[in-house]
Amino acid sequence: MPSLLPVLAPPVQTEVEANSEIHKLEKNTRRVFTEGNHDALGTTVDMGRSSLIFLVAVLWAAECGVISTKEPLGSGSCKDFKQAFDRTFSIPGEVAIMECPLLLHYFFDPAETMYNVTWYDERTGSEITELEQSIMLKKTQVWFFNVTLQQQGKYTCVVRTVNECYKQATELVVTEMTSENCVRPQRGLQRLNIHVNDLLACPLRKYLASVDSPSIQWYKNCELLQEDEKFGPNKDMLNIIKVNHDDAGFYTCKMTFRLAGVIREMAETIECEVKEEQLMKPRMIEPINEIIKLERGSSFRKDCVIEVQGKGISTVDMIWTVLLESDEELISRNTSHRIHQEPMKESRTEDGYHVVRTLSLSAVSEEDFYLNFTCVVFSTRGHSSGQITLVPADPNLLLPLGLLLGSVALLFVTGVLLCTIFKVELALWVRTVFPFIYKTTDGDGKQYDAYIAYPRVLEGSSEKAEIFAMSTLPQVLEGQYGYKLFILGRDGLPGEAVVDVVQDALSRCRRLLLLYTASSLCSPEAQEWAEQQTGLYCALVENSMSVVLLELEEIRDPLRLPHSVRLLKDKQGALQAWKRRKRWAFWDGKSERVTSLEPSARFWREVRYHMPVRGKAKQRNWFSF
Repeated sequence: MPSLLPVLAPPVQTEVEANSEIHKLEKNTRRVFTEGNHDALGTTVDMGRSSLIFLVAVLWAAECGVISTKEPLGSGSCKDFKQAFDRTFSIPGEVAIMECPLLLHYFFDPAETMYNVTWYDERTGSEITELEQSIMLKKTQVWFFNVTLQQQGKYTCVVRTVNECYKQATELVVTEMTSENCVRPQRGLQRLNIHVNDLLACPLRKYLASVDSPSIQWYKNCELLQEDEKFGPNKDMLNIIKVNHDDAGFYTCKMTFRLAGVIREMAETIECEVKEEQLMKPRMIEPINEIIKLERGSSFRKDCVIEVQGKGISTVDMIWTVLLESDEELISRNTSHRIHQEPMKESRTEDGYHVVRTLSLSAVSEEDFYLNFTCVVFSTRGHSSGQITLVPADPNLLLPLGLLLGSVALLFVTGVLLCTIFKVELALWVRTVFPFIYKTTDGDGKQYDAYIAYPRVLEGSSEKAEIFAMSTLPQVLEGQYGYKLFILGRDGLPGEAVVDVVQDALSRCRRLLLLYTASSLCSPEAQEWAEQQTGLYCALVENSMSVVLLELEEIRDPLRLPHSVRLLKDKQGALQAWKRRKRWAFWDGKSERVTSLEPSARFWREVRYHMPVRGKAKQRNWFSF
């Protein structure tokens, strides 16, 4: 007995290792019993009994090791989704495949997240392993190679990641065959449309990629269906040509395949109904080979919209794909990805169904351009597709063009305002800098640049005008700027008739400058004087020469002016020597008034602006070079 103590406390083993060791020990035990029974010597029997005691102790220790490593079912840290509605049906002796009911892509991205799947038998609480040769674990599936009635029950699928744990139960239903026409106890329902070619889909087609050398055969009431004028190629989809009421019944698809070197089989029965109602082929509404211009970095969403007319149960499936290096790849359904497709939305209409699935790009990158994104629609009545191509958007010229036009308009308005405000200054500057662009006044038959006229009637009434005409004007225009003026009373010969002098002088002058004050030209005597000057009257009324009005004082009652002068003032205005413009914008006072003998500098610029231009075009011919 002391020699067994080390055996009773073995190191902890995994369940797989312990069970494997148990199988080996059981085999050795049977061998010892056999050898002990055939040995006639007492010594041999004693050795067999000692070995038996030793092996029993080892088996008990190994079983304790297995139990100690079992993880309790339904750990509190796992999120429990209870039992799934879908169940797995099978019959004894066939292969049964139980799929984990948890939809992993709703919780995480299986392609990018490390996870493991563990199955538990709810009846015993133990973990399902591959120790039994009739069970195989494959990704999220449990394969029962030779399912029995004893394996019927509930099983729990537990999915673990580094940080999360999820679990959900499903049920395996195993039922004996009782029907004489090969109809299985459980079956799915599919409907065919009458008078058209329609398809029955084998429920086992989803396992084709998981097995080796698969082949499918179709049966109707235990009779093998052969390809003929009624039934098309009988692979995973049974094509029934020109469906009629006789095609209703029970169809069984049996899949034969090789797994783990052994040929196995499984089958499913479909209850087929023939209906008068039928759905038409899906009609693609959008997209239809569209080219869409986008800016880099912008978000983009595109709906794939189809319409299915008719009545019945919709079997439409819609997916978005993208062509990458001649391979068509499925767009991810994970909404956290930059490029993904959203869940399909189906709504009922008066004429049939309206189905939409949206392609979403959170930020368009350079690699997305010139790729063909295709929306493919499948149904039992046929399929259709439409694609879009993303290209870089043209440069946005609206903003630069708007800025350019705005700048041009601003420059134009600014130029017009400047020309309006500084028209006089600009004109004088051009005359000074570019005199050769103006014609010279030499040879035009005129002797004087301007004729200075002012009324001299009553004593004191024209004193200001006379002082301005005889003193101020000559000092500025003749002394500073070199103009030649004719002033009546200064340049006429003594004893000449005034009318003759006026007419002769006006004919030799290029301008007429008429000076007046509030009193000098508003009295009846002054008006009579103006009418007596025949030449002056012709210049004012008949526009025989350019006339410039120089207003030395403010005229509060314009109606007192002579009619000819009033018309001329209304037409072209008068240069007001008595007014000075504001110098500062914040000065709220009225325009400053000055004496008529000291006009502002702007007044003199305006006078020069209206005086004849003395160009130099004849002295310098620029086109001769």
